Amino acid sequence: MKGICKLCLKEKELQESHSIPRSYFKRLKKNSSQLMIVKKGSKPKLGNIDPKEPLLCFDCEQFISHEYESYGTRLLRNHHNIRKNSDHIIINSFNYKRFYLFLLSILWRGSVSKSVHYSSVNGVPELDDLMRHCIQRKEVRINKISHLKIDAFIRICVFRLIDSTNNIPDHVIKTVLSNFAFTNVDQVKGVAWYFIVEGFVVFYIFSAGNDLHDIRKMRLKSQLTSGSHQKIYKIDISKDSLFIEIFNDLITSVKESGFSKNKDVI
Repeated sequence: MKGICKLCLKEKELQESHSIPRSYFKRLKKNSSQLMIVKKGSKPKLGNIDPKEPLLCFDCEQFISHEYESYGTRLLRNHHNIRKNSDHIIINSFNYKRFYLFLLSILWRGSVSKSVHYSSVNGVPELDDLMRHCIQRKEVRINKISHLKIDAFIRICVFRLIDSTNNIPDHVIKTVLSNFAFTNVDQVKGVAWYFIVEGFVVFYIFSAGNDLHDIRKMRLKSQLTSGSHQKIYKIDISKDSLFIEIFNDLITSVKESGFSKNKDVI
């Protein structure tokens, strides 16, 4: 169908675009056509979930795939590029700008999406356009004149999820792909959207701070930072109130449903 591409803003033939990259769904499905879909308050069900909609033209679809997704989806899967420590992992050969914009592009697509699947991401047009501007130009700096950068206002923190009790095996944690969820971040008087994918949780944290100086000096745990290496801290599900509730609800729903334990979930 023809329409206005959300990235280049030109009228073109639109592709069926994914907000959360298709490769994440494809990897979970493996040789199956269905995933187990779990929603709080509803019984789990099997479904051929593949949320997509006409968002981008072919050229912009290829641009995001080549510039961001080809790098971003592989980065955390490359075990040869990861050094493990007791409370964190180190990602070597890290391209901060490319990975930040990859993750930003996921939030932006969810925000401009009209799909009910991403209705939890309630963006505002001005912020959506700012994200679009940076993604299209492959820059975190808002413009050439100002020193302001989008990562001063949208901080992205990535954590590795583990369970030290092994009640939830690591291979099970890696099979969970969540939709976006919303939470308050009292630490910085801000808010955040987050989603779980392949054993990691990605937080997008919004905080205006007290002033510009406050914004620039703010540093959060496991926040993406510039440099050739990236430290990603671990969150122990068994010791974290937010994630123990999420995974306990997930396990309870699956057990009550009678579904096979080896079925991947979303």
